[in-house]
Amino acid sequence: MSEYRRTVWRYYAYHATTSYGFWVPVGILYLSVARGYGFGVIGLAQSAFLLASVVADVPAGYLADRAGRRVTLAVGNGLTAVVMALYVVVGSGRAYVALFALWGVAWACHSAIGDAWLYELLDERFEESQFARVKGRAETVELVVSAGAAVLAGLLYAVDPALPFVANAVLAAGGLPLLVSLPAADRPADAVVSVRATLSVLRTQAGRPEVRWLVVYAALFNALFSLTRWLEQPSLSAVGVPVAGLGLLYAGFKLVSAGAMTTTGWIDDRLGPRRFFGLLIPVCGLAYLSIAALPLAVLPVIVLRRVVDRVSGPIRNQYLNDRIDGVGRATILSGASMTLSLASGLSNAVVGQVVEATGPLAFLPWAGGGVAVAAGLLWLLTDPVRESPPASDGADGRATPSD
Repeated sequence: MSEYRRTVWRYYAYHATTSYGFWVPVGILYLSVARGYGFGVIGLAQSAFLLASVVADVPAGYLADRAGRRVTLAVGNGLTAVVMALYVVVGSGRAYVALFALWGVAWACHSAIGDAWLYELLDERFEESQFARVKGRAETVELVVSAGAAVLAGLLYAVDPALPFVANAVLAAGGLPLLVSLPAADRPADAVVSVRATLSVLRTQAGRPEVRWLVVYAALFNALFSLTRWLEQPSLSAVGVPVAGLGLLYAGFKLVSAGAMTTTGWIDDRLGPRRFFGLLIPVCGLAYLSIAALPLAVLPVIVLRRVVDRVSGPIRNQYLNDRIDGVGRATILSGASMTLSLASGLSNAVVGQVVEATGPLAFLPWAGGGVAVAAGLLWLLTDPVRESPPASDGADGRATPSD
């Protein structure tokens, strides 16, 4: 087996340990049923997760640029294991909000840093153009593992509600030895920028329209997908899905998503980022509005949300990676991730009480239609996805006169 194949397969195995498959089908259910918390507390906890990831994103990226990608990824896996182990131990709404905030820090240590590590590894040793393809296949592996975990979660929850969360803690801890076995892809120490230079790089990149407006455009859909994520289980219950069937249903969702993820490289090659992101407006808008006419349409919408959310990540980061140079790459990608998390966190904090009043099935069509309209206006006014030269052809990163 070639060095490339060995490295990629070990990366796939590591990526599988970042799965929350044991948590996904029962995590919100546990809070609402076993602990009796309403949408207000759950929405606040989700918001704490997202806002904490905002605060931690750039520091995590800077830590990755200074101390190494694998060190920061290990911190993420370790914190995730702690959060999952404590999930059934803490005993108040405030404690859960704090726990979700800690989880947000763990997420920040994974979200963009793993992509920076993979891109630089491929660039240094293999071929960076394979990033979207390799990342997409890694997501497929993680989804398949998550599907199996979702089935087991339902069975484990029936035996003891604590078991799915313990299992997820063990899975996250299993990523630590895999990280040790993976090669480093860190830049030389003299290539790492200072804090002041890092902030300057972030400001410069934010001044480039092909970077800035793509991130804003993606943030709109990220907010919609984040809202949909924590409303999935209440929505499924509202259309009559029994609690016992959630594990199998989520396994099916993940297997469908896994199949779709295998096409990420093909989608990137055939459509390119401009056409792919442009299609999100009509596809997501019509899908979410269909729930108003047919509540059972929430099932395909949940699948669509999962597929688009997964596929868009590698394509978005390939687009951004191609337009920035290697110095401070993890910090810059973390800055983009911070913006996405901020949009999601604010939306979760605002709409919790609205969902309490309207119910999830009445709220989702309005959310999807509103985001489609806002994204359409942004597309017309800013041209957010541009076919501009990579950063290596214009590394100074100055904004173009077309802005």
